[in-house]
Amino acid sequence: AAAAAAASTADADEVVAEEVSVAAAATHAEVAEDKAEAEAEATPAPVPAPAPAPAPAPVAAVPDGQPTPALIDPLIDCIVPLHLERKASGERILPLTGRLRRAGTKQVHIEGLRTEANAWEPVTAGHQYEDLQVGVQLANRGGPLNALEFSEFITAVESLAESLDASADLPDMSETVANARELDGFAAGCDVQLGVNVISDGAPWSAAYVQNVATQDGLVLSRDGTRFIRYQANAEGVQRPLFTLQFGDTNFLRDDLTVKAGRQITLLLDVPVADQAAKPFKTVCEYGHTLAQRMGAQLVDDNMRPLTEASFVAIFSKLETLYNKLEARGMPAGSLVAQRLFSI
Repeated sequence: AAAAAAASTADADEVVAEEVSVAAAATHAEVAEDKAEAEAEATPAPVPAPAPAPAPAPVAAVPDGQPTPALIDPLIDCIVPLHLERKASGERILPLTGRLRRAGTKQVHIEGLRTEANAWEPVTAGHQYEDLQVGVQLANRGGPLNALEFSEFITAVESLAESLDASADLPDMSETVANARELDGFAAGCDVQLGVNVISDGAPWSAAYVQNVATQDGLVLSRDGTRFIRYQANAEGVQRPLFTLQFGDTNFLRDDLTVKAGRQITLLLDVPVADQAAKPFKTVCEYGHTLAQRMGAQLVDDNMRPLTEASFVAIFSKLETLYNKLEARGMPAGSLVAQRLFSI
């Protein structure tokens, strides 16, 4: 649908010019910064006069500032703090958390506060915890947290608190459910999947041929066999899905690949969960273009219209709007919180 709103060539040139201008400004800033650093290194720093050593300060049990967060996030979780009467070990806590895995279709996580690290972490055997917090996800692609799921969650939390002689700060149900609906509405407006299609100009392709091409290109077959996945490492070096390749309704594990045939390959980008910094749509388009060249095909949108440079620029513009919307909410595309929100 986004590709259908193709921009004119003048619009495309204007957007490209703006991007070039921004890139040039960034380059000039980097050069100026490098020059300033070089001058600072060339100038010897003044040696301060020796000062008497200060008396050692007492070591604080907990560093200043809030504890470092782990997985639970107030952006998408309803969080219940549990205040322990005394420290509790991971060995004592873990056997009591069997009911704290899911509430209906929503993920539940429990974390403990380690004072010496001033950090929250998943409860682990061998560690002692000052406090606990339990979070249930407010929304996912299955919909918002409902009253029944909330009640199930609270019942499990109360049981855990009683077992640990802890006090729980329980949230209001109506307020929590309202927050869940609001978050679900926001997510629905950002839950965009973009597809481009590679259409054969001649005879249909066999599924065996498509499988061979995808495998040679380094794509990995999904567990259910319905699609191939292109992975790419993020900034932390973790391999994350970037886009998928589908060949109609073919299941590459169950179907007879020598008999199954078709003329259309679909490359699908799940926009909010793909790392924005990796420029995923650009990667999808480039790969689709190479496929079309190699397989005697053309690249088209969902309405079977050829994708032009102007239409690509129009799609990029719409993507930028979506990325800004996610960024403003504190959950950039491809971030852990976005991956959790846009999941089942």
